[in-house]
Amino acid sequence: MRKVFAALALLALWSCGARQTPPPQPCMSDRECRADRICHEGRCRFLEEVRRELATPPDAGVSSVPDASLVDAGTADGGAVDTPDAGPPPFVERPMFMGDPQHRGRTTVAGPAAAPAEVWRHQTRARIFASPIVGPAGTVYIGSLDQSFTALDAGGALRFRARTGDKVYASAAIAADGTVYVGSDDRTLLALTPEGQVRWRLPLGDAIDASPTLGPDGVLYVAADGVYAVDPAGAVRWHTTTAAHIRSSPTLHPEGLIVVGTPEGTVLALRLDGSEAWRAPAGGSIEGAAAVDDAGRILIGTDAGAVLCLDATGRELWRFATGADVRATPAIAADGTVVVGSYDRNLYAIAPDGTERWRVETSGRIRASARIDPEGRIYVGSQDDLLYAVSMTGDVLWRHDLGQDVDSTVAIGQDGTLYVGADDGALHALR
Repeated sequence: MRKVFAALALLALWSCGARQTPPPQPCMSDRECRADRICHEGRCRFLEEVRRELATPPDAGVSSVPDASLVDAGTADGGAVDTPDAGPPPFVERPMFMGDPQHRGRTTVAGPAAAPAEVWRHQTRARIFASPIVGPAGTVYIGSLDQSFTALDAGGALRFRARTGDKVYASAAIAADGTVYVGSDDRTLLALTPEGQVRWRLPLGDAIDASPTLGPDGVLYVAADGVYAVDPAGAVRWHTTTAAHIRSSPTLHPEGLIVVGTPEGTVLALRLDGSEAWRAPAGGSIEGAAAVDDAGRILIGTDAGAVLCLDATGRELWRFATGADVRATPAIAADGTVVVGSYDRNLYAIAPDGTERWRVETSGRIRASARIDPEGRIYVGSQDDLLYAVSMTGDVLWRHDLGQDVDSTVAIGQDGTLYVGADDGALHALR
């Protein structure tokens, strides 16, 4: 699939003239498509056609343009394009856990600078661990441990509620065509229409309690008893097994890697065909996802209380010690600052060289991952029942008491509303 990424990048450099395209044929993989066509959403499609389609968002509030940082650029003869002064590509937020396949945790919409008020809440029958995901037209999707998956409009009105066979820990991912993917502990990956109807169900070999990740080509990467690559039609392209259950959401690296952490204490990198590229010792079990910064470095936390920084070959660059487990996914600010909470009750800001910039102490363990808005405000929940807003200099801007532990990672709507779940079983909307 790396060749596909390169081809998609090339198309941004070409001017697309009119061409006669035959009717798309059904397919399950790229191997069934001829010439310069790929299998996209179950049909053989010309690359130019798919590129134009992906460049047009289904809704102004959610962009479906592939993140350029995940596309290998090349020339028409396969050589590299020399763009030494281009810098990192602009951040494009996508509706999935931590905002993009690299799990950088950034948002494109500013959240509240001053203490917000609750504008509505939606009550479920069990605690909410998953992160809400904001999709087209401001629809908010959230799973609960009451075995439900719910869609609400921006005003809190119910759009649909789908029953799952077990608890939902994972956050949803939403494709460019509006398909909603979510997994649960019943070992089933669901694909739902925007109206909540089931498109397909895919049984996997173990519970799905890590959030699925969508690649720019529509392939879904799912952790369970190893890592699965699933095409938009619901067919498994490949499955790489691991020795133990994976709770780390797959992270896509620009070098054509899928990165996960393992319970046995390794960071595992797979190629886009599912083969192992490398594995690196982490020194502790890993439950959170990796994040990839703009320089291609991999940041990941461990239950040994460390945040590791690895290069794209798995070589350790530095290791930052906290006082307890780090189960949150590190968020990466635009300047490269790594923001992550620890079970030692502190939120840390770590410089790109691995030194501490500041820490903010809370009164509870921090399991939730942080989100960073364009103004540099950091939003993160703690098990002290509070949601925090912190500046990039480490100043606490405000605290909001939700009444019970906050393990859910914040999402921000197009109007700046914060959405977050809590152990009270409610999805809270704050503005």
